[in-house]
Amino acid sequence: MYCLGALEMFEPMSADQVQKIGFEIAMLGTRGIDVNNPESRYTLKNLPGEFSGLHLLSIQYVAFKKIAPAQNIGFDLSAEYQAAIKLFKK
Repeated sequence: MYCLGALEMFEPMSADQVQKIGFEIAMLGTRGIDVNNPESRYTLKNLPGEFSGLHLLSIQYVAFKKIAPAQNIGFDLSAEYQAAIKLFKK
């Protein structure tokens, strides 16, 4: 559902906006993002709200699929992404 939410969120955004969010998450990831603890919360400058680590990586995955589809971000959400694409197209 995080991937679906990211697809919906990115739909009205420009490629530049999507890129800024994807890169901001990538930079945050250099300091470490805990994907196994849903109580760990993170904030971004380019996106309001608080996010779990898994939520952020899902957003990043979708962002990179939109701006650089061949790029490997080191975290595989391909099955979740494909499921989200099917739901998004409906």
